Amino acid sequence: MRILILETGCKTKIFSRGFTLIEVLVVILIIGITTTLITLNFSSLNSIEKQSNSIDKRFTYLTEESIITGRVIGWYATNSSHYASYLSNNDPSDENEPFLETSWDANSSLKKIFKYADGSYIELGNDKSKKPILIFYPSGENSGGTLELHHSDFIQKITIKNNAEIQNEIAQY
Repeated sequence: MRILILETGCKTKIFSRGFTLIEVLVVILIIGITTTLITLNFSSLNSIEKQSNSIDKRFTYLTEESIITGRVIGWYATNSSHYASYLSNNDPSDENEPFLETSWDANSSLKKIFKYADGSYIELGNDKSKKPILIFYPSGENSGGTLELHHSDFIQKITIKNNAEIQNEIAQY
């Protein structure tokens, strides 16, 4: 019986080449920095996406709430918060009683503008308005318009169409 013994290591010049420890560390460092930058960019895009989805869901909810209850709902907004209220009601005691009141994200935007379908617009201030910005009807329609959220490095446009379709886009970087 014959036993084969493997020789470890190569003594020829062809196989003695390789990467030094410094070269390997530099490559790992470059890969780490690249991965970090890509992750940060995706995180900021996901944050924008989550915020836009939340306002989309809010408008969808108000449309559905108006259809289910058979009542007209107004959406009000200031620069710091937004809320909804029933406008037509058989019981006047809870008319204009706000519900779904939510603060805007503190870092979300510097300026907020709502543009109506007729071309007029209003810049949202800090005072609560007595007139709703958007009206949701029991038929599933709404008054429509475009909400512009001016962030420090981009503009987000949320278009609310009369047939309750919502379109969200990033207008400028």
